[in-house]
Amino acid sequence: MARMLFIELFVPQNALDADQCRRVAQSLLRHTAHDAEEEMEGPSAGIFASQFHVVVHRPETWVVGERPVGPGDPSPYMVRVHAPGPWRKDISAHIIGAFTKAITDVAPDAVVQMHVLGVPEGSIGVQGKPMTSAELVEMMNDPLRQAYAEGKALMDPMCGMLVELGKAPALEHEGTLYGFCCEGCRTEFIAKKEKEAARAGTG
Repeated sequence: MARMLFIELFVPQNALDADQCRRVAQSLLRHTAHDAEEEMEGPSAGIFASQFHVVVHRPETWVVGERPVGPGDPSPYMVRVHAPGPWRKDISAHIIGAFTKAITDVAPDAVVQMHVLGVPEGSIGVQGKPMTSAELVEMMNDPLRQAYAEGKALMDPMCGMLVELGKAPALEHEGTLYGFCCEGCRTEFIAKKEKEAARAGTG
């Protein structure tokens, strides 16, 4: 489930030290990609990882219910996730649950709120060029395009990412071998095929 995300984490100044902020940011990145980057190797892994960014803000002023947040108060955390619009619905449930856990693992008393925002098609720019969600996937596929032409890579049927044979989750279904960028896409594919089979059985 290849995704390009820009993540902003807002943390009260008195809540976490610099090391804890780094740990939370790194944990958000790990959860973002469903650990898919660990299943990729070579140039694709680098391009994939470069599409995820986390910025931690520690504002001097934070007011909740007309009252400034101070030492001893429950610490509010706000996460704002920017994703290409077509992907927002698919990723929201996973992102909200995983990011909340990533924060509370470091700060158990955190009160976490989250906004997952869909960036309209054509409103994401890379190297000065507006790009659609499909074009972003194509950009990430560049390192494996030749391998795909040679039959050494497969296209994930769920998200369109190219993956190397033998280096990614795979599944043979009705005589066809499918490759997936991560276990999340493989799980979604299985569920889709099971629904199709159930509909066919009742038709």
